Amino acid sequence: MTPAYRLRDISYSYGGPPVLEIGDLHIPQGQIVLLVGPNGSGKTTLLHLLAFLETPQTGEIDFFGEKSHSGNLLALRRKTGLLLQNPYLFHETVMSNMVWGLRLRGISGRSAHRAAAKALDMVGLSGFENRYARSLSGGESQRVALARALALEPKVLLLDEPSNHMDRASAQRTEEIVLELNRCHGATVVMTTHAVDNGQALAHEVIHLWQGKVIPAGRENLFRGGLRSQGHVFDTGHILVHLEERADECTFVTVDPFKIEIRFEQRPSSINSFPGTITALSAENGRVRVEVDAGERFQVLIPAVDGIARDLRLGDQIWVVLQEHAVRVI
Repeated sequence: MTPAYRLRDISYSYGGPPVLEIGDLHIPQGQIVLLVGPNGSGKTTLLHLLAFLETPQTGEIDFFGEKSHSGNLLALRRKTGLLLQNPYLFHETVMSNMVWGLRLRGISGRSAHRAAAKALDMVGLSGFENRYARSLSGGESQRVALARALALEPKVLLLDEPSNHMDRASAQRTEEIVLELNRCHGATVVMTTHAVDNGQALAHEVIHLWQGKVIPAGRENLFRGGLRSQGHVFDTGHILVHLEERADECTFVTVDPFKIEIRFEQRPSSINSFPGTITALSAENGRVRVEVDAGERFQVLIPAVDGIARDLRLGDQIWVVLQEHAVRVI
């Protein structure tokens, strides 16, 4: 199946060093994709590129197999709906805000009002048509902006930290809308968040961004250091991580939290084994998250049904064992 987006050799800057550098990235169509990264990692910039509001200095973006260029940006832009963290609403009524975008698409009169009313009902704001934007709370403004995007029936919905200004009920309704759009209408949805827990239950795929680059795992086990032993060992300053393949250059390694074992036995035979102490335990979406101080602070995710998960206690002295393909160099 043709991906919704394919990005190749993308570089974008605001006049200084690149804030976004992506070699090759596919975003599948008909799925909910989560972009995760701390503030400043490039998430919002990437959304602007995906909405065709900005164009990269270098590289190519394909949209459902169609190559973007200066001649088709407006047409592609109209197939996406973008909800920003701080959306702009005109100082007019909610209905005036709703029909504005529809009129730009050539939809007016009763058709525009029907589409607007339907979208407002989806976000739970029926009856708000004659309210003025200035009278709305932050969460209500966010929901109006979401309804405005939904009224356009976009092929791709792009949401920048959608729950930031919403109360729990509004955030839950937004999640229900995202699921409905995806399951019933086949819409592709791309959402950003600074925390992997937010929206992970909805997502088919999670993409991690850090310092403008896509990294193969989350930032939770991201360690800085340097190479030793002719590129076969990565030294974090606290532990030595043996690499499966020689690296010519790297400043960071990531360790997949799903590919770390915890063992109680005496020193395991694995070369990447580190003694440590369990410093935190928490339940998370059918898994147990274990924080271990083993020279570096590791985050480990274990299925809750795994027998060892029931035996773990705070303060336990254990071994952290990195499985095959757990370590990636950056």
